[in-house]
Amino acid sequence: MAITASRELNRYVDQELRSFGVAASEHIYKGALVGVDRSTGLARNLLAGDSFAGIAYEEIDNSGGQDGDLSVRVYTQGDFILTVDSATQAQVGQTVYATGNDVTTVSPTPGSSLAGVLMSVVGSNMGIVRILPFAIHSVEQQTQTALVGSTSSTSTHVIMITQRPIKVMSAQALYLTPPDQGALDVGFTLADPDDVVNNFNLATLSANTAALLPLAGRNVPAGISLLAKIGQASSSAGAGGTLTLRYIELP
Repeated sequence: MAITASRELNRYVDQELRSFGVAASEHIYKGALVGVDRSTGLARNLLAGDSFAGIAYEEIDNSGGQDGDLSVRVYTQGDFILTVDSATQAQVGQTVYATGNDVTTVSPTPGSSLAGVLMSVVGSNMGIVRILPFAIHSVEQQTQTALVGSTSSTSTHVIMITQRPIKVMSAQALYLTPPDQGALDVGFTLADPDDVVNNFNLATLSANTAALLPLAGRNVPAGISLLAKIGQASSSAGAGGTLTLRYIELP
């Protein structure tokens, strides 16, 4: 119902800490990455695919309790030194994904949870991460296109026309039956669209198994066609090919 008079609303001025009900049987330690189970809305030690809620401010042991018996306070903003698998200085500014309560990476696996941005590398597998709780709902998008090759020539497909600049976060390819030969390029340079994925050998794919593709670049300008080029196959062009890109729009 629409309001018909002025009112005062309770307002949270301090946004650093928030409290979440804890799932049954969970023991969350201080400093753990905390996820919210999408099916229940309850907090737990993060599992890949959860909504990232933040970093535990305190230890809460609900291992003998029921859903929501206890609550945990979590940090919802700030820069934290975390384990970031295989992080390099060249990856500063890239999105960080969480796959467990102490596991983050800049190379997402299927179902991983967006957790923040890599601000700096401070040691082997260690980085400063600016956490972004629940950011996946507002910043990350996905597009898919069919990969149809040929035994007589290369083939090129339009993936999307960008309305704004985008940053590609990951690329995956899947074939029900992979081609026996041919390389995949993804990019926006018409003469040789390999700006994002360069010369990935499609024959190395396993049937009906998604594979993360190494990225040659991530930034794509606004107002251009993003293309997928498939090299010529030999005797079998494969079947059921799909390319999936996860990306965020930039200002």
